[in-house]
Amino acid sequence: MIVQCDFDGTITTNNLSVLIRERFARASWRKIESDYLRGRLTVEQSNRQQYVLVKESRSTLVGFVCQNFELRPGFLPFIEYCQATGIRFIIVSSGLDFYIEAVLDAIGAPALELHCARTSFGKDGITVTYLDPEGNTIEDGFKNGYLTWLKKQGKPVIYIGDGLSDLDAASAADQVFAVDRLPSLLNAISVPHYTFSDFNDIRQQIDSLRGRHSI
Repeated sequence: MIVQCDFDGTITTNNLSVLIRERFARASWRKIESDYLRGRLTVEQSNRQQYVLVKESRSTLVGFVCQNFELRPGFLPFIEYCQATGIRFIIVSSGLDFYIEAVLDAIGAPALELHCARTSFGKDGITVTYLDPEGNTIEDGFKNGYLTWLKKQGKPVIYIGDGLSDLDAASAADQVFAVDRLPSLLNAISVPHYTFSDFNDIRQQIDSLRGRHSI
């Protein structure tokens, strides 16, 4: 079994990417975000455009993130559960490497498998790059590309996520755990799923599914 898990709003209860943009980006980031939410841009394209508007140093942003992240309850015990039961746990996020890695380090979980946007800091802002599982630069379908890649490995894939950027990948997974906006998005296209409030809920439900040999 494989678990593919989002980061912002899923592992954390708050969205660190939004917090960074609200605090440090020029006001025009909101127009770009609106274009993404209206389907005019992919999440990959919108993040590339928005983060060039952030001029602060990596150290400033890491400090901000470490003071403001809110970890969803039960996450670390859930990781221990996955390790004890042979479940491969992978974070696949359209968020950015520098702040996700900072949070994982802060909670004592720096070795988790992570696939996310790669960043480079410069005088013209933050350059954001997305690579598919084969190492090719892409502008769309980052999370879904990893879901497809993982399913080819012949094991059931559970998806955990919270929002619009998770919808395509969640729709193609074997089982879905959804929170925040994602349940309503899945309901709109009749995709079955489980809701949760913390990772203890997910662990209990996976135990039940394993007991019924459903996954």
